[in-house]
Amino acid sequence: MRLYRDDQTTKSFHQDMVDDRVAEANQFIDQFLLFARDNEVGNDLVDEIELPIAKSVLVSAFGISIAAERRPDIRALLIKAGLTLAQYRSGLGNRICMKSVTPHGRSRQPQSHAFEQRLRRALVAVAAERIQLGDRFQRAFVESFH
Repeated sequence: MRLYRDDQTTKSFHQDMVDDRVAEANQFIDQFLLFARDNEVGNDLVDEIELPIAKSVLVSAFGISIAAERRPDIRALLIKAGLTLAQYRSGLGNRICMKSVTPHGRSRQPQSHAFEQRLRRALVAVAAERIQLGDRFQRAFVESFH
């Protein structure tokens, strides 16, 4: 028994599924962007446990939305926002604020060696993940034309 009688109905059903996935991805992205704005994340490094949605779900959502977006300016903004997911690190612990100087230009108080090591490791991991996310989002975009 066939559920669909013609190719047009099958295409319509498939398109509805794609549209639903894109709509869901966009909802996840909206929730993430509101979270980032409301929590004033900026350039800070934050433990991913604070995210309102699992990081892996957000990465997938950005990939889906980037692949579906045809406006270059909006796609670029999606990629930029998606790259900020690298700032969310598993097991990071307390937020690391990324402000290098006080408002008057004086250096902050010296940090412990352990903190400096933690920061160095986190920054290396963030940089590597930004590259990986950039590659992933680029692939999603390129594959959307095939």
